[in-house]
Amino acid sequence: MEKESGLMEVLWTIVLEIASFILEALIPSKKRRKYRKNVKVLKKQDWFRRLAKNYGPTFYMTQSIRAKIMQYNDSLDLQIYRQELERTARRDIG
Repeated sequence: MEKESGLMEVLWTIVLEIASFILEALIPSKKRRKYRKNVKVLKKQDWFRRLAKNYGPTFYMTQSIRAKIMQYNDSLDLQIYRQELERTARRDIG
């Protein structure tokens, strides 16, 4: 019974994150444009493409990853940013 409850909680979390992702995608905004721009810039980095590939589709749907991508800008130390993004992915996705 406890096992089923834990599974349901995980499934609800996934459903809510997907719904949130879809709603955000439907509403154009400055925030959304900034996110898309940052993803486009980061996808030019080999390490970012490998990281996204390793974690699959949930990488882009996880709120903490999306927030970290939003924080990206050209003035950041790329090595520190990379370590923080990898740490966030390990912590929140597994």
